[in-house]
Amino acid sequence: MRVALFCATADVTNGYGNITYELTRHLSGLGVEVVLFAVASEEQLVADLHLPFETRCVLPNNALRLYLNEGRKLFRSYDVSDCDIVHSLFAFPYCIPAARSAKKYGKPFMMGAQGTYGVRPLTQLPERWFLKRCYSFAKAIVVPSAFTQEKITEHAGCEYPISIIHNGVDVDRFQKDVPDIRSQYAGKKVLLTVGGLKERKGQDIVIRALQKIRQQREDVVYVLVGEGNWKPGLQKLAEELGVADAVDFVGSKKGDELVSLYNACDVYVHTPKVVDLNFEGFGIVYLEASACGKPIVATDAGGIRDAVVDGKTGLIAPDGDVDAVAKHILSLVDSPELALQMGEAGKVYARAHDWSDIAKQYLDHYNQIHP
Repeated sequence: MRVALFCATADVTNGYGNITYELTRHLSGLGVEVVLFAVASEEQLVADLHLPFETRCVLPNNALRLYLNEGRKLFRSYDVSDCDIVHSLFAFPYCIPAARSAKKYGKPFMMGAQGTYGVRPLTQLPERWFLKRCYSFAKAIVVPSAFTQEKITEHAGCEYPISIIHNGVDVDRFQKDVPDIRSQYAGKKVLLTVGGLKERKGQDIVIRALQKIRQQREDVVYVLVGEGNWKPGLQKLAEELGVADAVDFVGSKKGDELVSLYNACDVYVHTPKVVDLNFEGFGIVYLEASACGKPIVATDAGGIRDAVVDGKTGLIAPDGDVDAVAKHILSLVDSPELALQMGEAGKVYARAHDWSDIAKQYLDHYNQIHP
């Protein structure tokens, strides 16, 4: 089977790129002939990945508004005549050229929607009209969470053939020996968040919770991995709340450095929000933390309940509830036994979500729409 797979990015340092990289390489390992359609400006980045299959860097830059000059380029179609299936891995906007290419060459079309860009364009024109046409044309639609499925149905006002396939994790990557950096935080209980510094990621909730936690324990520090334009605001908030000495912005990390930070933390805390239909469709970082045996504190926002099993692999607080987040963190910091129990359950959950198994679920869908 030969699949034309359209992606938004192949940059493995962000969530979409990580999904693209892991899924395509595991599909290739299952014998699927992948032809990756990537953004033209990422040609060198794609070349550096040394992917074991054909890549065609021909897509225009991402444009979320179709009336812009760059947006008009999304209405081109591409030659997929040598493929059996066309799969738009993410929804808007690359579902448009993918669907047009599938229609032009008479190929079955499959579509993915990871979160925000599978829903938010449904609230604006003309994007709503084109996204709904793509959903209607698709023989199968795959989303990573029940929340994403519900929001698509709600805002489109239509029922589509939507299936849930969770995102995955490369478990082996988090099991190898890496430098031990725990000594950097000697005598401290370490909270960790990995993600861009932007409002919907909710790092401010953890900083506010930290102020409450420090009233009971002075040995807790909060480490933030990532960069973003919200950093100055978060730094100012930490200063205003008197916890700046316990907040460590370490910048972007990848590879062994990132794995080392996961292993160094006591609790992985990730408290996203739903902001104007910007939301976490799943949250691969939760699986990464679970693969390292770390208990999780999260908020009930977006598709989090598909990535964290409340009461088993972690504790989920109501969206935006600072007091509940602080309470959950303290319950894990104060009870090493509970933290260990949830961490071990997380390892099991992560292993069940290894990309090798997730890729098989995608292959099953391919076989259903192209027997």
